[in-house]
Amino acid sequence: MPISLTLLAGIGLLYIVFGMLSGGRRSKTKTSLGAGSDPAMVKAFRAHANLTEWAPIAVMLIAGMEYLEAPKILVASLAGVYFAARILHSTGILIEGDKPHIFRPIGALGGTIVIAWATIYVALNAGLL
Repeated sequence: MPISLTLLAGIGLLYIVFGMLSGGRRSKTKTSLGAGSDPAMVKAFRAHANLTEWAPIAVMLIAGMEYLEAPKILVASLAGVYFAARILHSTGILIEGDKPHIFRPIGALGGTIVIAWATIYVALNAGLL
């Protein structure tokens, strides 16, 4: 399962980066719990939390596709799109000002589409539908 493991490693790196961003802002703002009121802290907190909310299911579904012997090009494409979508979404959160940055919805949509495709593939090929 080299594709899903590569995705997992990439997601792990993102967890580290966003955890460090949140931790750094926490230190600066002396915020021990929650997101606090500092706008940069709230953004770092949300980028990290959103990754934590969505990445596990995406990685598991892509691993499921790989386990079910989906075509490698399909698995690799979905993994690549998902990773790029996570970067776009998080970057959009971190750099947005008063209005949402375009990267945020593009990344969210890309991630959702990958999860939908992978869910349907796994359900169909595991005999659930």
